[in-house]
This record gives sequence, C-alpha cells and structure tokens, in this order.
Amino acid sequence: MPKGRDETKAARWAVYLELLIEARLSAKLTQAELASLADVTQPYVSQVEAGKIRLDAIQLADWLHACGSNLGRFGRALERRL
Repeated sequence: MPKGRDETKAARWAVYLELLIEARLSAKLTQAELASLADVTQPYVSQVEAGKIRLDAIQLADWLHACGSNLGRFGRALERRL
C-alpha cells in the first residue's frame, strides 16, 4: 500500500531535520556554539532541531553558514536522501 501524503511529508521532514543536526555536528559545534554564531539562543536551536520551529530560507542560510556549509550543499544532500 502506498504511503499517505502526510506520512511521506513527515518522513521527508525527518530527513531535513537530520541534515540540520548533521551540519552542526560535522562542524563540531554544540547547540550553544551554533546559537552564538547564528545570533540565536540555544533553546531556539534545540526547538529547530526537534522540529518545533521551522526555518525560512534566510534563517536556513544563516544556520548553514554558521556551520561552515551553504544552501547548495544542503540542498544537494537533501535531494540525495529524499
């Protein structure tokens, strides 16, 4: 039986969140260090990584730049995993 639309969307969202966390960990940053670099708070980073807050494109770019990455690299990794 094919996956339902909501189930597929949830699975794709999980992949997105995994990549966000991997970007931080690959940069060897704690949540607090990323927060400082991205000019946000550690609880904000935690909530993003838990899927409670969604980033817009500008926020995502800032997050990735703080991790030493960029939208292009992140997008390619996301496409490979979806």
